[in-house]
Amino acid sequence: MDASPHRIGRTAGRSKRSPRAALLVAAALLATAFATAPAYADDPGLGCAITATGSLSVAPSPVVFGQNARVVWNAEGEGCGPDDALLITGPGFDPATEIFPVGGGSSGPVLITSAGTVTWTLTVIDLSSDTGFTRILASVTVPVTGVKVVPNMVGDSRDQASRALSAAGYVVGAVGTVVDCDSVGRVSRQSPGAGTPLLPGSPVALTLGVKPPPPRVCR
Repeated sequence: MDASPHRIGRTAGRSKRSPRAALLVAAALLATAFATAPAYADDPGLGCAITATGSLSVAPSPVVFGQNARVVWNAEGEGCGPDDALLITGPGFDPATEIFPVGGGSSGPVLITSAGTVTWTLTVIDLSSDTGFTRILASVTVPVTGVKVVPNMVGDSRDQASRALSAAGYVVGAVGTVVDCDSVGRVSRQSPGAGTPLLPGSPVALTLGVKPPPPRVCR
């Protein structure tokens, strides 16, 4: 808008000659001010949320099952302050209890406990009560390698099951019994079941089959 002293003076002169003209000029100036001012001009928190940009990375990539990863982030925007925060979702983060200031940061060790792929997302939040505006700034998805799964031990003797678990990186957990005439002295059940991704060193419970107490007999 041309707001030079010369033009403003001419406008003021015409306004003196006509009250209606003065009213129209004032309305026009007000409309122009609202049209050119950002929607968030009176809300610094929302301004940051709208203008913010961010990045998110994880190392190593791909991540390794049963090992730690490190998540690094960075974000910035216009007028960011206490009305703004960053929310990170993904392994190692609890969005229900954790928020971070707008800026840079990194996680502590994040233990990878799931198979397939894992995803982290960086979101900026306007914490001011009048807006509650949020926007995703960045997201990263990486594959998980080195996944370990529980072996199938059903039908094995206890010694065989113990060796199979040791070879897979697990240990024998609780051992129970169940009446099972088809698996007497052998593994009738296991928990977790075969094929379940499980962190190395974890226990696996075994249930061994036994004969029924007398006078019952196996047939």
